[in-house]
Amino acid sequence: MELRKRITGTMLAACGLLLPLLSGCALMSSNYIEPKEYDLSVPAEPLTDVQFEVGTFRNLSGSDRRFLYREKAERMLSDDYSRWLLTPDLMLERQLHKALFPRETRNSDNGRLLRLSGTIYRFEFDRENKTAILTVNYNIRIFVDRRPMGGGSLSVTTEKPIEGDTPASAAAAMSGCVADSIAAVRKFLTETNAETQKTK
Repeated sequence: MELRKRITGTMLAACGLLLPLLSGCALMSSNYIEPKEYDLSVPAEPLTDVQFEVGTFRNLSGSDRRFLYREKAERMLSDDYSRWLLTPDLMLERQLHKALFPRETRNSDNGRLLRLSGTIYRFEFDRENKTAILTVNYNIRIFVDRRPMGGGSLSVTTEKPIEGDTPASAAAAMSGCVADSIAAVRKFLTETNAETQKTK
């Protein structure tokens, strides 16, 4: 009985030592594909004449961190091996900060502040047409001395062709969509700010 216990204990110890080695072999095998992460790249063009802040964006696109492809007959497919660095809503908020550098100080001379938020409805790749598609509904709320004084909304859909057959080329196309979308919201912020100055 004592000999059997020793043999059993030795076998369990050996299995414990082998498990990490076996799992390591599985990760390094030729069948394992490591997921790749991609970020957006949008040129910076500070919007210094408008005092605004970036609020929260909602993501109703169905896309998460995985690349989302639209197939024929409205079938959607998620790519587990090509992923975004963040979810679409957080990436858009981050790119708005990077591209426009919002001034968020409330102690301005006129007490006016624009708050930008929105909802993402499409953040996907059309596989049949080889395009990246982004649809965002932007909302602006106007505050004067911290009191809401109106606002407006703007729906923007941008499309860019995917130049190539790699995930990197798809990410580059989506970066173009985001850049065009931010250019549209930049104009929207400038025009809204000008209107509020007329009616002050």
